[in-house]
Amino acid sequence: MKHYGTTLKKELFWDMSIAEHTDGMRLLMHRPVRKGTALTCDMPWEGELCNYAKIFHDGEKYRFYYRGSGYTDGFGSANHHSVWCVAYSYDGKSFFRPDLGIFEYEGSTHNNIVMKIDTFHLDNFSITYDANPACPARERYKAFTGEWCPPNHRLHYYVSADGLHFEEVAPLTTTGNFDSLNLCFWDSRKSCYSLYLRGLHDADPAWKIPHEKETWVRDVRVSYSADMKEWTTPKPLDYGEDKVEFQLYTNNVMAYPETDLYLAMPTRYIDRALDLHNFAYLADHAGTRCKALDGMVEQRLGTAITDTLLMTSLDGEHFRRSREAFYTPGPQSPDNWNYGDGFFAAGMAESPSDFAGEDSELSLYVCKSPKYKEASFERYTIRKDGFFSFRADYPEGVMVTKPFTFTDFSSLHFNFATSAVGYLRVEILDEDNTPLAGYDSGRLFGDSTDRPCNFAEPLAALAGKPIRLRITLCDADVYSFFFA
Repeated sequence: MKHYGTTLKKELFWDMSIAEHTDGMRLLMHRPVRKGTALTCDMPWEGELCNYAKIFHDGEKYRFYYRGSGYTDGFGSANHHSVWCVAYSYDGKSFFRPDLGIFEYEGSTHNNIVMKIDTFHLDNFSITYDANPACPARERYKAFTGEWCPPNHRLHYYVSADGLHFEEVAPLTTTGNFDSLNLCFWDSRKSCYSLYLRGLHDADPAWKIPHEKETWVRDVRVSYSADMKEWTTPKPLDYGEDKVEFQLYTNNVMAYPETDLYLAMPTRYIDRALDLHNFAYLADHAGTRCKALDGMVEQRLGTAITDTLLMTSLDGEHFRRSREAFYTPGPQSPDNWNYGDGFFAAGMAESPSDFAGEDSELSLYVCKSPKYKEASFERYTIRKDGFFSFRADYPEGVMVTKPFTFTDFSSLHFNFATSAVGYLRVEILDEDNTPLAGYDSGRLFGDSTDRPCNFAEPLAALAGKPIRLRITLCDADVYSFFFA
């Protein structure tokens, strides 16, 4: 039985785990809305390989870390550079580059570079703010970069007091294939550090995608540590009955605030070399695709395609994975349907709506035009808690929850949306499914991320008692409920 108390006060309708009975309802995935360019990567050190971004709030502002990388002599040349940069934002909508003066680039330190490593290719550099209460101040920011060029496969570990000046500690003892954005964070649910990294395995022929060229699969694995020194053996994430061998290029796993859920937005990769007849109708910016098909550069640089999935989990190991794309490259243009579409930044920001008076929304960031020309990070938005909803059309659908208890709260709020004729109705039942007198909201309509659900009797009188909710929807979506 779930308990909603001081540390947990929100329930998301992202899966059917809370439902004991449903009739006429379905789980619906919602897709993000493009809002425009948040950051154009037009500085000389940023190049055309900008991606692998990470965003989080440092208590004052949002920090947006991202790779700046490119080829001064054209894509695929030997003259290559790779740095890591930071941009700041106070609203998650507009970003600016601080003049840090830490690293030199082409004779000047007037740049926003926070890391520059010349000893090996800086393919990824994942920075996190450590929320562990016991973390020393000098280690409050942690970073990880994967060394994946043979003969070494190591994950280097760095610490910093300010998130700008990093010093290396030592490679981690865990194992893996680290040529992706490897994410580590303090997981308060488990009181340990969770590290999500790339692994590889041979494809199961029974579940291999028929039009997939490769016979091995990029997967996501998780490893744990209590002290950043000793790590458990990484184990692959479990997708239950979903055995399809999707290539997951990035993982983008995060603990979703105020809930017991984990959310992931992994990039899905597939080499479409078995469908070459399509490429005559797709853009070939800078001739890279043509070079790949002619064998001048690695073939997959021209034939691989990427998009983005959604995954949710209750424990960070067993995930419900969407088979359909959360994000697709979209209408064909000179800059998309390439290897590199759908690399979302890890994390998200809460931003004010572009329209006065409307609720704030979640901002997500995806790199456009990577590997081909000057790149940019585009901002997409989605409703708060709005990745999935329970949906009922007309006429109504009904759902009854499993029993749960709550304490410390006196009001119940819903994130929902209806049509003009639609409604949400909430009834509180006892553990035996008997309606409780005075606890019927009546029909609610509107579109709000925070609508109080008022009852004739005080909600606080039910604190500590097992209850259920009977939720009726008509031409409506419900995204979450929470206590206050």
